[in-house]
Amino acid sequence: MTASGKNTFRKHSRLLGTGVLLGSLIIATSAGAASRTPEGVAYDAMDVRSLTTWVVPAQTKGWIGVQGKERSKRLAVTPGNRFLRVMKCHAELYFDRKTGLNLSVAQKAKLKEILTRTRDRLIPMDARDLFLVQHFEAMVASPSVDIARLSRLNELIGSLEGDEAGTFVEGLKSLQGVLTARQRKTLRAKNGDVLPDTTVDLSGAVFLADRILAIRWNVLERNAAFSSDAERNAWLSNYLKGRREIQELGIEKTVWDKKSGDILEAPYMDFRALGEIEAKAGPVEARFWETLIKTVGSLNPPSATQGSSRP
Repeated sequence: MTASGKNTFRKHSRLLGTGVLLGSLIIATSAGAASRTPEGVAYDAMDVRSLTTWVVPAQTKGWIGVQGKERSKRLAVTPGNRFLRVMKCHAELYFDRKTGLNLSVAQKAKLKEILTRTRDRLIPMDARDLFLVQHFEAMVASPSVDIARLSRLNELIGSLEGDEAGTFVEGLKSLQGVLTARQRKTLRAKNGDVLPDTTVDLSGAVFLADRILAIRWNVLERNAAFSSDAERNAWLSNYLKGRREIQELGIEKTVWDKKSGDILEAPYMDFRALGEIEAKAGPVEARFWETLIKTVGSLNPPSATQGSSRP
């Protein structure tokens, strides 16, 4: 490939950031469940207080002093926009004359139709996802957290994001399926000229989890009457142990996110290889969020009727 050919795809790449399929928030569970039930999730008074105090005004901003782009950007907690940017990236590559696919008028029309259809399917899914994530953030900012309710909400978010990921992959396969065998061969030949992601930024979910744990520790300190330094240190041990476990899982999760991102940034996408990576990444993602919820429960104030008891 010529230098200009290499730049053609580079111009359209580097869109994945914190991971694509499972890197946005909670691990997917049974497909379809969330889209049927989010309207039935009930807020209580503490949820609403947290929603109006913490979540709606601030949403999810980055912090000064963290590793990379989280410094200057809000942290996206739903995957829809990222999914559509990746799809548009590939469509633009196909349209670019430098790529050499020489699309027909009918193929161009079909590619536009797929983008529009996928966008229209993702809009309601991503909106419901955002509303559920707001509820999740409101719950973890409450004085005490009902861990059973939080776990159920986690499952709803995971199921809905699983539906979004399925729609995204279906759209990508449809885009690539528009091409003829000769055009696919042209794209496949360009894969060897694309370098892997060379950033080391942790996945955005790690920063979100750390933010949640910081909130829980501050709530604990405001609401707990520690009887001694030893008791306070026991609660501190819960926080530090959970944070360390989440950090380790977050590192492993980031590696898998980078691997899936490399496949999705290639001119010709290998969906079998992507499926193999996601099969290995899924259990890591599940442990990450399960550990977060367990740690949140371990930081409930001693007076809380839900969740953990004194350490």
